[in-house]
Amino acid sequence: MFYTKHLTLTDNVEQTLFTMPEGYTANIMYVFVANHGGSTNNIDLYWELSAVPQLYMFDNVSLTAGSKEILGGQSSAPIFVLHNGETIKAQASQATGNMEVAVTFELVTRPTTLVNFNGS
Repeated sequence: MFYTKHLTLTDNVEQTLFTMPEGYTANIMYVFVANHGGSTNNIDLYWELSAVPQLYMFDNVSLTAGSKEILGGQSSAPIFVLHNGETIKAQASQATGNMEVAVTFELVTRPTTLVNFNGS
């Protein structure tokens, strides 16, 4: 099933968009960030495991007022895959503003065992 998780950032406090539950995988298909505020603001959007950032999808990306950035959406293939315990987090650089973050993903049941990729 597909889901879109949305978050509005109105300050510069790190916020959790979602955390992967046990037994599921998220195939991230589309990421959207926009600045609806009146001045330039920067955004970090990343996934984290055990309180350690694993990959920054947006790393201090500067968005002028009214601008947006998009990842994915060009094909049916996922752009990132998240597993158990991994978290998507976002943080704006300005204490005031109106930043929007949306992530669309397919939530699928993960097999109970990982299939070896080397054929053994």
